[in-house]
Amino acid sequence: MSTATTLLKGSVTRVSQTFVSIAVAFFMMPFLIHELGDHWYGVWTVVGSLAAAYHLFDMGMATAVTRYASRFLKLDDHDEANRVVNTALAIYLVIAAVIAVASVAIGFASRWFFDTEADKDIIQLLVMIIGVSVALEFPFNALAGVAGARLRFHQVALARIVTTLIGAGLNVWFISHGYGIVALAVITFATARLSNLLYYLICKSAFPQLRFRRRFITRTMGKELFQYSAWSFVIAIAYQLRNNVDNFVIAGFLSAASVTPYAIGVRLVDYLAQFLSQATNMFVPVFTGYHAKGEQAEMNRKMLFVTRINLVLAMVAGGGLVIFGQAFIARWMGPDYQIAYWVMVVLLVGRMIGFANHPLNSAMYAMNRHRVIAKLDLIEVGCNLILSVILVQFYGLMGVAFGTMIPLLVLRIVFLPALACRVLGMPASEYYASLARPIAVMLPTLAVAYYLVGQAGDLTSYLTIFSYAAAVAFATTLIGVKLSFSREEKDILRQLIPQQRLKALL
Repeated sequence: MSTATTLLKGSVTRVSQTFVSIAVAFFMMPFLIHELGDHWYGVWTVVGSLAAAYHLFDMGMATAVTRYASRFLKLDDHDEANRVVNTALAIYLVIAAVIAVASVAIGFASRWFFDTEADKDIIQLLVMIIGVSVALEFPFNALAGVAGARLRFHQVALARIVTTLIGAGLNVWFISHGYGIVALAVITFATARLSNLLYYLICKSAFPQLRFRRRFITRTMGKELFQYSAWSFVIAIAYQLRNNVDNFVIAGFLSAASVTPYAIGVRLVDYLAQFLSQATNMFVPVFTGYHAKGEQAEMNRKMLFVTRINLVLAMVAGGGLVIFGQAFIARWMGPDYQIAYWVMVVLLVGRMIGFANHPLNSAMYAMNRHRVIAKLDLIEVGCNLILSVILVQFYGLMGVAFGTMIPLLVLRIVFLPALACRVLGMPASEYYASLARPIAVMLPTLAVAYYLVGQAGDLTSYLTIFSYAAAVAFATTLIGVKLSFSREEKDILRQLIPQQRLKALL
């Protein structure tokens, strides 16, 4: 099976995994609120937030392991790959121990915030179960990069789909039979262990030479991993700040109630970005392989090709959200939240540009030059905060949206390509030229689609909205693929498609 076909299979299964996760979340949220009640669901949400905070203890180490493991596996240097895995495992065991101890301490401390002994005991138990569960996940991060280097994305995604569905089924049965929130925590713990086991088996089959030996743990490798992960950790912190700074600005300068319509727009953009990212964000191991073998020209060529794919997908998906977003929000949330649509449109511009040039990020990670991304992200967060604080006083919610979008747009269109292309040894003009054709094709196509949908009448039902959206997505994707790529690139795309009738469409 070719690399391109394997990546397509990974893309489809990763998108399917995201769809399943979101669908399960939409079903489980009202179910749990109804069965557990507002009090205990609120407690579960807080415990979940604590578990998410624990993942910051990773400190970017997983990205370092992914990069170095991918590099040595592509070079078939099994001893060095084992040094990466074993050294990372030693680091993660220390982190896991810290999290486990912290969970016990936080569990005891949580008793101070509740009145009844029954509540105190249950919440302490929840904090400890979930904390220990997260701690046990960390050692498996030492295998990050093994499955990716061998392009086993589809197997990892399928394993996660299975564990998600098993967990949802067990939760529905036990919670509906009155077992309560402790059962929810125990099921979460158990399904996480199943997920860890499946991930280990996938990695072991991908790397049969995997060995766990003390002799593979080296201080030199640990130092390299920490040097790489430091900048990844900065990027993770900047990502968290970017996602939360707007809410604080809105609540501080407007009101807590104003956060709600803004959050609706953000949620739609986030879901779309999540789907798109799962479809194509798989290229760090691939680019690492090219870099390790010194095939810089081939890596640059593939990076430009993937960038054009991302751009077409971003314009199809983002354009569809612009065309149908207003009708969808009105149907989903009611007519009082139309400001959420305009917030969504503004934020969408920046996020889709960020998605389109994400292959540049992947190339920088592969070449160990991701500190450039970290510095740009910190600048973006700072500019975002300053502009949002200024503009919110004049333009309200839209001021915050523009304060978020403008730095993202400027840094991703101007500064990131200029700096990244210098590292890649490629003229920035070549990068911009590769974007011109998809933009020239997609903008008028989407404009025509927007006009035709507007003439079609009111979109008031989910069936109508999704039917029109599916038709527009099919037509714009077909036009974008046929007209945005060279003959050679379309030949590559044809090789990915199993059905002759679908190949003919290209």
